[in-house]
Amino acid sequence: MDTNKATQSFESEINKELQKRVKSISRDSSLAHIILWVSIIASFASAIMVASGQQIFINNIWLAIVAGIPGLVVLLDKTFDFARRSSSGIMYKIELQELKNDYDFGKINAYRAAQRLQEITRRHESSFLKVGFLAGERQAIAPEQYYSETPAYKENKIEQSEINAMVQKSHSANGNGISSNGVKQ
Repeated sequence: MDTNKATQSFESEINKELQKRVKSISRDSSLAHIILWVSIIASFASAIMVASGQQIFINNIWLAIVAGIPGLVVLLDKTFDFARRSSSGIMYKIELQELKNDYDFGKINAYRAAQRLQEITRRHESSFLKVGFLAGERQAIAPEQYYSETPAYKENKIEQSEINAMVQKSHSANGNGISSNGVKQ
């Protein structure tokens, strides 16, 4: 495959994925708020209907239906957990935007950016299995592979063990017991 064509394909894919994340975050956040408000309003309305003592509906079955809405809403919220899906989507979008910025500003090349995109996608798509009421049952049926919560990429980042090794090396290089900063060891 032509490198230029692959680069354009990557750029298109990341832009499309970012647009998808923005839409899903908006949808999940809106649904979380709607579910909360429907529950509150239905609970309040049924309490007012009972407290008023007047027969608002011809049949009490409608009052029972209105009073049952909060329970149904809780079931929907626990099953789909829109609030957690929204926050998970936000984290996904942040990582995608960070990847896009790294690529756009030349910090990484297209090949490494494509690899990081796959890592990010794998980690976040598998995290959706953990969301919702039935997450425990789903995990028992199809266990997910372990993916590290820390990114596998390390561009321009030095790990603490590497820093410690460099410090020890600089200390041992001066055989006289004085470190490079002039402090006696």
